[in-house]
Amino acid sequence: MEKKEIITYDYRTIKVKREMEAIAMDAYENLGWEFVNSGISMGAIFYVNLSFKRDRKIDNKQNLLKLQEKVDSTLQNIEVLHGKKRTAGQIPALVTGISGALIFGGGLSMLLTLGFETLGFIIGGVALGVVGAAIALLGWPIFKRTRKRGLAVIEPILEDEFNKLSDICEEAK
Repeated sequence: MEKKEIITYDYRTIKVKREMEAIAMDAYENLGWEFVNSGISMGAIFYVNLSFKRDRKIDNKQNLLKLQEKVDSTLQNIEVLHGKKRTAGQIPALVTGISGALIFGGGLSMLLTLGFETLGFIIGGVALGVVGAAIALLGWPIFKRTRKRGLAVIEPILEDEFNKLSDICEEAK
């Protein structure tokens, strides 16, 4: 009877955002991991669990473990930067829009609570409403401008992280 070589494996499951699934799989395969399966992360529809296995007796395991830490850190940085790309410009636009809506509401409140009895309150309420509407409408151009500036800062950093990940994967191979 032939002797079979016994292979024992290390197993690892990671949780990544769906948009990072292919990138994480490529990176882990370069570290000697073999993809086993993927599954939906419980309670998190935007995340997926990726399961891998790797021969416990893989050559240069200590070096691969160090590189794996770098890969994990870089993947996390890329995920954070992707999140910043999605939200770039939102806060100034929201603050402007909400402020405009509150001012508009103040003008409307002047008209409704103080009544249409005096001309001063009518003019003040309408003026406040117009100013509030104008400020609220400024939210869109502010969003576009601040998003453009934010992306100009984020894109080069994101590209550097992808280059770093590529270099780590080449070193691991």
